[in-house]
Order: sequence, then structure tokens, then C-alpha cells
Amino acid sequence: MEKLKFEFTVKPAEDEKSNIICVTSITTTDGHIFAIPLEHQPIQLHKQIMETSNYAKVKKSLTKRHQSRRIWITLTDKIAKIYLDEEQNLQFNDFYLEEILENTNDGRTLCSNSSDQTVHRLLENLFEEKQKTQESQNLVHLAKNFLIDKFTGRNSNACQWIQDFTKECHRFQIIQDKQKIEMLKNFLESASSKRSLFFNSSRMKIMP
Repeated sequence: MEKLKFEFTVKPAEDEKSNIICVTSITTTDGHIFAIPLEHQPIQLHKQIMETSNYAKVKKSLTKRHQSRRIWITLTDKIAKIYLDEEQNLQFNDFYLEEILENTNDGRTLCSNSSDQTVHRLLENLFEEKQKTQESQNLVHLAKNFLIDKFTGRNSNACQWIQDFTKECHRFQIIQDKQKIEMLKNFLESASSKRSLFFNSSRMKIMP
């Protein structure tokens, strides 16, 4: 077997905040797909693959969570020893890989990892929701440390208040507009104060 197709997918790391590239499956030249167990997926475990020029391009191509690429990689002697036994069975460090099969209406079996991907996507969505909740809680905690009062429309000039708010965001390294908007909600007491702030500072931008 001269080459194998490796599937690389960006997944959340254990801390749920950062991302890692994983090897999720391997496809043979005749179309058979073999799953990589979760504990063997992190790219750091596939050192021979990381040293290839193919992976260098894959790393540049994968910039967002859940993105994936399937790339053919030529088997050197070192790579072949890791992923194939003497009879050309798929393995990873002496651990035989399981072929992914899907039954069709006519009784045939086709290789597919769609169900596996669906489960992983659901888990990753749960992790993302948890991360969003934690981020919102962190912003509420930071708001308590801001050196400004809540904007009521009566206690300060809207333009000056926005400038002070922007400085506080910069001090706490709140850079993204989405985070600033979420933080702003903690400082507006009522609908009237929101309207007052909007109309009096409509020409100003919240800058980092």
C-alpha cells in the first residue's frame, strides 16, 4: 500500500477553550475507512505525520473548530510501520483499527463515519454552550471591577460615559465587539437609559 488518506479535524481541547488538531480516520486506496479511537486522535501522538510537508499545509488550512481535511500521505517505511502490519492491516502503534461500516437498503455495507461525526458534533456543541455560559459569568465578574457607575441617562454625559467604558474594556483586555456588547448590558439599568445612551452617542464607536 503506497499511500493512505488521513482525516484531520479541529476539536476542542480538554480545557474546552483552545483547539487541537486530531487524526479522526484513515481511508485506504480502495475506499475502506477506519476510525481512530478518541484517546489516539491528538496529532501530537502522530509524530511521523506531523513531520510531513502534507501536515504543514493541513495545519495552515485548518483555522476554525470543526473544520476538517482529508489528505493522501505517501507511506515512508517509518510511517508504514506505525499504521500497517506485515499483512497490510490498518493499525496504530500495534492497536488494530476498527472499520466503519453502514448497512444499505440492498444489504451491502458502505464505509461511513457520519454517525461518529454526529455524536462528536453534539458533544462539541455542548462544550461550546458551556464555554459561552462560563464566558458570560466571567464578564459579570469583571463588571464588578469596572471603575464606572451604571449609566442611567441622568448621572453622566453619554459620550463621556462611553469613553470611560471603552477605557475600562481596554484595561481588562475586552477586545471583541461581542464581548463589549455583553459587558454593556451590565451597565444599563433600564430601557430608557439604553435609548438615551444610543441617541446621545450614535456617532461614537466603542473602540479598543
